Amino acid sequence: MIRNNRASLCVYSDTYTVAQISDMLGLEPESFGDIGDLTPSGRAGRNLKPQYLTYQRTLWSLHENSLGADAEDETGFSALRRLVERALPVADRLADLRNGGETIIWWSGDSDTMQGGFVLEVDLIEKLSVLGCPVYGTAFLGEGAEENEGS
Repeated sequence: MIRNNRASLCVYSDTYTVAQISDMLGLEPESFGDIGDLTPSGRAGRNLKPQYLTYQRTLWSLHENSLGADAEDETGFSALRRLVERALPVADRLADLRNGGETIIWWSGDSDTMQGGFVLEVDLIEKLSVLGCPVYGTAFLGEGAEENEGS
């Protein structure tokens, strides 16, 4: 079962700045960078290809994680649910931001088993459809997953 999880709503834009996106949404991002700004790798002075050292598109992002989540929640999507609730009031403005860019929700969860089970409830699916963002997900499997590979 997924026990810990994280979710991010990212706006990638070729036309808007971080300040413009924040104004449009009425929300402040937790991570961000305008086109040409140094990425975290660029600020750290890493020896990477130039396209990884500066933002090629504006990035604006909100984050949630399962820390402090309801201990009874066994869906695996507590962070995603909180992120969706924050974003629902601005769903129409997210649609506007897709002109000249894209909006993506990223989700990842840590399983306590090698199966990574979760429950995607109908009301959450409905709310995700209102946002109109694709959801990219990854489940990290618990101990023992390597032992059963190839079976």
